[in-house]
Amino acid sequence: MRLSEKQMKTTEFIKNLQENPEKALFFEYQSGQYVRTDYHITEIKNVNFDTVDCGGIRNQWSEVHVQLWENEVPEPDHTVDTSKALKIFEVVNRVRETYPDADIKFEYGNSVFPTAVLPVHNIKDTGNALIVQLTPDQTTCKAKDRATTPEEKAAACCRPVTEKPKLRISLASLQTANSCEPGSGCC
Repeated sequence: MRLSEKQMKTTEFIKNLQENPEKALFFEYQSGQYVRTDYHITEIKNVNFDTVDCGGIRNQWSEVHVQLWENEVPEPDHTVDTSKALKIFEVVNRVRETYPDADIKFEYGNSVFPTAVLPVHNIKDTGNALIVQLTPDQTTCKAKDRATTPEEKAAACCRPVTEKPKLRISLASLQTANSCEPGSGCC
């Protein structure tokens, strides 16, 4: 059902829910590892970032983070399908609009997987279920990413600052043989 190198937008995720009513909704947080089927969607967060990278450039963007949570005690009678997930988005949007054009990511962690914010890699339609495949983000260096040549990329990130030599000027270094010194009476 998707994907290229770009991240999935909130509107695209919601459209997938709308086009697949009452299908089971599963989340694969690592290859072959799934969020328990009795998970809850506990929060939908509009997140704003305001950063400065190591190249001194300010970066600003927004994302939507959907928090998935598993109760310590399994709840065999609790499930979230596409229609229920859509209703949760509708409840949130009645209180405040979820950023429609922002990248959507899912926040999840359990006892063996540290809490992480994971972008959508793909949504797989199995006929009776949607499997949202999540992939961990990799860190990057924006200064390096902006560089256009291999030489610029090599020098862009956190390179040591080279200090310019300090000039030391003394009165003695400015005097020449024919100079007039203070107190000599030549002036």
